[in-house]
Amino acid sequence: MNLLESIGAGARDMSTHKGRAVITIIGIVLGTASVVAVLALMRGGEQQTKDFFDEMGGLREIRITNEHSHSITQTAAERASERLTYRDAQAIRRDCPSVLTVDPEITRYFDVSYGDRTFSMKLLGTNRDYPFADNMPVAEGRFITDKDCENFANVVMMGPTYKEDLFGDEDAIGKTITVRGVPFEVVGIMQKKEFYFEGSGGRERNVLEWFNRSHYIPITTMIRRFTVNDRLDGLEISALSVEAVPALMEEANRVLLRRHGVLDFNVEAKSEQIQQRNEQEAFFNIVFWAVAFVSLFVGGVVIANIMLASITERIREIGVRKAIGASGRDLFIQFLVEAVVVTAAGGALGLLLGLGMVTVTDKVLNMPTAVTAGILIIAFSCSVAVGVIFGLFPALRAARLDPVEALRYE
Repeated sequence: MNLLESIGAGARDMSTHKGRAVITIIGIVLGTASVVAVLALMRGGEQQTKDFFDEMGGLREIRITNEHSHSITQTAAERASERLTYRDAQAIRRDCPSVLTVDPEITRYFDVSYGDRTFSMKLLGTNRDYPFADNMPVAEGRFITDKDCENFANVVMMGPTYKEDLFGDEDAIGKTITVRGVPFEVVGIMQKKEFYFEGSGGRERNVLEWFNRSHYIPITTMIRRFTVNDRLDGLEISALSVEAVPALMEEANRVLLRRHGVLDFNVEAKSEQIQQRNEQEAFFNIVFWAVAFVSLFVGGVVIANIMLASITERIREIGVRKAIGASGRDLFIQFLVEAVVVTAAGGALGLLLGLGMVTVTDKVLNMPTAVTAGILIIAFSCSVAVGVIFGLFPALRAARLDPVEALRYE
C-alpha cells in the first residue's frame, strides 16, 4: 500500500466511523484553535507595543530623567546639583557625535485667552526637534525654529484639541492668543495624535491625547517669560541610527556626569522599555502556551487511545494483510498515515475555529491581534506533529502483530 492508498484508507475509516472520528479530532480542533489564538494575541500585543513606541519616536529615542536621591544624608555635590537644565541639552547637542535630535522640555499650566474664551491650558517649552523626536507632523503653518529660540519669540504652535477649544472652526494661523497677559502669535497647528487602548468599561481612550492638549512655545521664551531658571521637566534625545543608541547613551552619560559631578540622572533607551514590557508579558504568554499545549496533548492522548481501539477491531484484517504479503513497514506507514490524516483534518478545522476566535477577540473584546501566514503554518504543523507523535505507538503495535495470532483472533 503506497502513501496515497494509506491516505485513502484513513479517510475511509473516518467516513465509516463518523462518531469516533469526531471524538478523535475535537481535541485537535480545540488545540489548533488555541495555538492560533495564542500566537495571534502575542503577535498583536507585540505589534501594538512597537506601533506605540513608533508613535513616540521609535527605537532611536533615549529618555533622560532626573534621578532623585533617597538618602537621608546627601553629599555636597548632590545638594549643589541643579538637576537637568537647558544648558545640559545644549552641551549634549554640542559634545555628542552620535546625537541626531535634542528635545528639552519645560511644562507649565497657565490661563490662555482668545477673545472671550479663557481656559487653563498646558504650555510646553521646547525647540525645533520636538516634532521629529516625538513623530508629530505639522498640519498647518510651521513649528518652532532655531531663530524663534534665538530671538525669544512670542510664537506658539497649537495642539488640535486646544485649537478647537479656543477657535472652533475659525482659522487660527496668524491670530494672537494671550498667556498670562503676554501675546503670542499662532504660527502652526499640530496634526492630531491618536493611539487607542481599551479603557475602563470597554471604552477606547486616546493615550496620546495629551499631545493634542498642549501649546508649544520656544523653550527660551518659556525660560525668560514664565520660569525663574532653566531646569527641565524632561529631556529626550535620539541617535543617528538604532545601532548608534548604545554609543549615544555612553556619550550623554559622560557629558552629564562631567557637568553635574554626581549621578543624579537616569538615561534609558526606548528599546529597554520595550524589553521590560515584553518581560512583563512573558508570564501571560507562558500561561497561554500552556493552555494550547494541554489542549493538543489531550487531543493526542485521545488519538492514541482510539487508534489502539481501531487496531483491536481490525486485528483479523491486519492478519489477512500480513498473510498475503504486507510487511510490518507497510502496516506501520498505513496506521501512522491514518493518524496524521485525522489530525490534519482536525488541524484544518482548528485553523477555521482559531480565525473565528481571533475575530471575536478583536471585534468584541477589543484586544489587539495579528494573524500571519507563519502563525497558521505553525498551528497546522503542531496538529500534524501530534498525529505523528501519538500515532507512533499504535502504528508500531499494528506492525508487530503476529499474523498467525491475528488470524486466530475472535
